[in-house]
Amino acid sequence: MLSLEFKEKRLHYFLALLFVVFVLLRVPTLQADTPWDNTELLSPLASNRIAIAMQKMSAAADVGNQKLVIEILSRIIVDSNSIAENDYIEVSANVSLILRKTNQTAATKALAAFLVSEDASFMKLAPRYRWMMKISYDLMFFTEFSTLKSILDVELDTIKKWTPTTDDSRTVQANLYHIYGQLLVRQQRVAEALPYFYQAEAWFKAVDDNHPSIFVIQVILGEAFLQAKDYQRAEQFIRLALNMVPEGRVDAISYLYAILASALERQQRPVEALDAIETYLANPVDPRRDYFLYFSLIHIEVLRHLQEFDLALELAKSTHALATEVGNEDYLKDATRHLGFLYAYFNQLDKAKRLLKEAIESPSHIREGNPPQAYLDYVEVLTKLGQYQSALGYYARYHSAFVEESQRINQTEIANLAFQQENQRLSQQQALSEAQLALAKANENRAHLHTRVLTWAATTLVIIVTIISVMLFQLRRKSIQLHQMAIEDQLTKLGNRHAFLHALKKPNYTALIIADIDGLKFYNDNYGHQKGDELIKSYANQMQKVLSRADAELFRIGGDEFAILFHHTIPHTIVNEWMKDALTRTQQTGFARVGASYGLAMRDEVRNDQELISLADQRMYTMKEANKPTTDSVR
Repeated sequence: MLSLEFKEKRLHYFLALLFVVFVLLRVPTLQADTPWDNTELLSPLASNRIAIAMQKMSAAADVGNQKLVIEILSRIIVDSNSIAENDYIEVSANVSLILRKTNQTAATKALAAFLVSEDASFMKLAPRYRWMMKISYDLMFFTEFSTLKSILDVELDTIKKWTPTTDDSRTVQANLYHIYGQLLVRQQRVAEALPYFYQAEAWFKAVDDNHPSIFVIQVILGEAFLQAKDYQRAEQFIRLALNMVPEGRVDAISYLYAILASALERQQRPVEALDAIETYLANPVDPRRDYFLYFSLIHIEVLRHLQEFDLALELAKSTHALATEVGNEDYLKDATRHLGFLYAYFNQLDKAKRLLKEAIESPSHIREGNPPQAYLDYVEVLTKLGQYQSALGYYARYHSAFVEESQRINQTEIANLAFQQENQRLSQQQALSEAQLALAKANENRAHLHTRVLTWAATTLVIIVTIISVMLFQLRRKSIQLHQMAIEDQLTKLGNRHAFLHALKKPNYTALIIADIDGLKFYNDNYGHQKGDELIKSYANQMQKVLSRADAELFRIGGDEFAILFHHTIPHTIVNEWMKDALTRTQQTGFARVGASYGLAMRDEVRNDQELISLADQRMYTMKEANKPTTDSVR
């Protein structure tokens, strides 16, 4: 009897234990229920279901069933929450390949939205952010930059506070930050982007001092400083990147040499820029056409700088064709602008006008607005075509673009951020040095050590303050130089068209003269453009000398076109004498075959500034027509 009771008790204990095991196994299953069904979701089962789902998704993608692709994708993501890290890394990589291969832009956007929705909030951060990283690169592949930025904006704070526990998760965290920095650079918000790159670089180095992604950071920092017009730092980072190209990243080499050439060209070192281009062309590796397209655009800029216009035109034609084929709208804008400028140089003005207008008005998904130079190129063509009213309108758009770009590229803030980063590194080195010193001299007098540390800190502070002062002085000087360049004509040192339009807004002038040199073409054609430049400078100097006796402002507003604003009433006879005197003096400097035409308009004759310019222009052209026989005989 006792034996039977004992056996019954053992059976009860066994059943109770079995029930407990069942409950323990069931609890995580209930927490991980998904839209698939309510069956148990253990890791092996989840892996099997994901494998089957991947096959179904691939088939749906092949036939273009986007709705089914999106539905299956959300299930795969949820299931990946219950499998091992190596498994969900492989799954996310394979999904990315399918999305790109089948051009699943809508599914990628839907997947990104799902990852920041309540439906995915139960997931562990490691798999969720691994998926977010892969989808981020896919969105960049599909040029969906605005969608990607809105997704990352939601998660930035959480990403920063996240404490990953594996090297892969740490790499994911760093990648998300450096992707966000790239998005800011594409919007030319370089100052805002730098902290994300610096933080990403620190996270990558925590995984591996030679992590391949550090190379990517160097490249993007080079690109960022190029856009910020800090060309020396751009050159510095790109040269670092060229010295550490990881195995298998030969696709980036053309892009690196393009950025390097651009940085050199914009430092007024075009010969070195061309050497960098030819170094790459001697051994080209171009599996990615978009990278080589960017390289070709920089090549055109360098050829333009070196005035190799025939070569530049041929390259611009082939680059425009490649940009059209690749379909990158921003590169196509630049290729169209270069081709338009070169057609203008070869006097094919109708083609130039059409292409430049197309470049200005075409859409862009990466940069915000057009570069200021695009408007200047178009203004030059409109001026040559005699469409002065339109030229004035586009010149105003150039001014707005110039101001907007200057506001985006805050040089002072960028310099301060760079200095803070360097100071942070110095502080880390300082902390390490102090720890080693404390360990080596633990038995020394603490007061003496304290005094030495204070002295060292004070010296460091003085050095830092000195460096900041020098940097601020240099930045202020650069700012003044940029402002001067914006309002000064580089050939004559007179105020340019921008300065003239600004002065025109003042209410204290009484009259306007528009003057134009007759005979410049003769000197350009027979003696070269340098002689033509000397004529323009001579005429400007003689006008300044003559007008020194009057309360007037002189501007060079075009190639051989000048404007004079008078601030008091002067008889027409006196003005005529001054203009003839300036012309005679110019002829006496070695330009005997030169002439000049001008038109005088009084402010009280018109209603506004535009009418004043138009009236002075008309009268100048009337005089030019009257002078034609004389001018023709001169020529």
